Amino acid sequence: MFSRYWKDPSRESNILLESGNHVLLLNDQRGISQGEVFRYIIKVDKAHFNAKAKTEELVLRIKNVESPLLRPIYLTGPYSIYVEIRPHNYDENTAFQGDDLQFISDLKPDEAFSAALRLNRDSQVGESTVHSWTVDVLSQMTVMVDHPIWFRLSVGNTRSIVKAAMKIPAKPAEPVAGFTVELQDTMELWNQPPLFPERTVHLVIITHGIFSNIGCDMLYLRDRLKKCADAVEEDRNQNVVIRGYHGNIGKSHKGIEYLAMRVADYVLQTIGQLRNEYVVDRISFIGHSLGGLVQTVALQYMLQRDPGILEPRCGGLRPVNFIALASPFLGVIGDFPLYATVALNIGALGRTGKDLNLKNDFEISELLRHPKQACKRRPILESIVSGSMRSVLQAFASRTLYANALHDGIVPLRTSALLYLDWYSLQEVNLIGAQEGAETFDLGAEDHTLTRYDTVEIPPDISERKNTFRWLLPRALIKRRHKWYRRSQTVKPGVEQLWDQESNYHPLTKASALSSAANILVAPLPTQEYYKDPQSRTDYIFHDKCYRPEELPPAYYHNRELIKKIMYPNDKVHRTQEKIARGWQESMCWRKVLVNIQPESHNNIIVRRRFVNAFGWVVIEHLVNEHFGRQAFRSDWNEK
Repeated sequence: MFSRYWKDPSRESNILLESGNHVLLLNDQRGISQGEVFRYIIKVDKAHFNAKAKTEELVLRIKNVESPLLRPIYLTGPYSIYVEIRPHNYDENTAFQGDDLQFISDLKPDEAFSAALRLNRDSQVGESTVHSWTVDVLSQMTVMVDHPIWFRLSVGNTRSIVKAAMKIPAKPAEPVAGFTVELQDTMELWNQPPLFPERTVHLVIITHGIFSNIGCDMLYLRDRLKKCADAVEEDRNQNVVIRGYHGNIGKSHKGIEYLAMRVADYVLQTIGQLRNEYVVDRISFIGHSLGGLVQTVALQYMLQRDPGILEPRCGGLRPVNFIALASPFLGVIGDFPLYATVALNIGALGRTGKDLNLKNDFEISELLRHPKQACKRRPILESIVSGSMRSVLQAFASRTLYANALHDGIVPLRTSALLYLDWYSLQEVNLIGAQEGAETFDLGAEDHTLTRYDTVEIPPDISERKNTFRWLLPRALIKRRHKWYRRSQTVKPGVEQLWDQESNYHPLTKASALSSAANILVAPLPTQEYYKDPQSRTDYIFHDKCYRPEELPPAYYHNRELIKKIMYPNDKVHRTQEKIARGWQESMCWRKVLVNIQPESHNNIIVRRRFVNAFGWVVIEHLVNEHFGRQAFRSDWNEK
């Protein structure tokens, strides 16, 4: 009886595939592992396109063919993929009047996603008859390295045909005139040659952060950097080659030194390989989060292996840009709650967690063999700032830090901006939270950077209750809460006192590590208006200043009285952080760029996914234009 009513779906699919009005153009199946990306560049030439049926729209369907039982597994997953479709004429920085952008941020096992590929002005290449779309498929896997996620991707002229293709074993579609697909995998995207092979090459090394990867998480940075750099006129073009080390995926817990040694070996090997084909004479480094620390230590190991690698007079490369985005140069101790600090101490993030907590744990065997050396060894973040490392960074033409002012409890402003800032001039950001939703900022027509000694007139607090509360608080209590800001306030040469003791200072809102972690899962997505209209975006850069050694205030924790060291349990931590911050800034300038972007800002600042983390577009655009685009020739920032 059952066989009378049951229909074989594969038989129905085969009948549909053989139908004259339904044409399957692409039928692909692949496995994608952690850190991998597949880019499909689909082109249709209407002058030669023959799909047996006139159409102005194609249908794309992608399905995660993993078992639905894997959906709730996040500890070793997640077993999901990210998919986006961009028509040829879409650009983030240009107003887009076309259809809504199509993407899915988390395609779970046994789920499918369909999108329309419309042959209209959005996809038309110039005035030709060719239409083009770029489809990116990225793995969302964060823990398991070698487990692939299998997916099916089909393109056809009807929805019925692409659905039918999913129900039968994958096999290549028959070629159709006027329809072509170019497939690029991770290694092809990250190993592209320079724009001008006969000219000298500028090598750019990108380093990812913790629980991250180069292939997927740094892809947007790579795309925008290449597009911006290649658009510069040939006589001023830096001719960049972009590379990143993929071998640290899944190894973030093994410690900064371990990760840095592997990056150093990769960079030296890459330089050697490129020099077999091109003339490489410049190098820059860009690191996100932990990657900023890893690339710093990697420079030290590079010099140990090849002392002349960054010395142009000895045949080495000229160091140009050292850039770090939301990197914890002072560690994270003191910024995380006690329970998180304890978890790091007992190895929640392995050796890396202890490095970030300024711990100097050593093995018992090492203590028995070399007791004096083991006890005297300093935390890695403190040791790299001493000795030759400072002279290495001094050799770079520019050193730039990008820091989140708000919403980043993972790497707060204090540690990502190397402690010292013109806090008194930054009070304007304290009103951002109140202004959000009530006012929009025109990013295209206004310069939000501050000049060297700019100060900002602070309007009165719009919250009457907050003013009343402050009035009721004892004045001494308010002053005590602001002591830390006064200690790390930069000074102006020739000005005895910048900080007004009697002023009503409004400190920045401190981000919560717990809320930042929660935002990774629940942060809202940008709207279609945000994607299509640059004038609607409220994220912006509000502070862009070059800080010089003469602006450092006197050291506060130097030669502290013994009684204060006993009374204040965190005195040693603050003293170490102050020493690190001063070590990096006593002999060199740092450009510090402070940004206000919406949660989840730690991943948004690097734009981990193009449309999910679009709030960080303004940061990446600033980075690539100021360091590798036409603005890179501004002499006021490029000084040693």
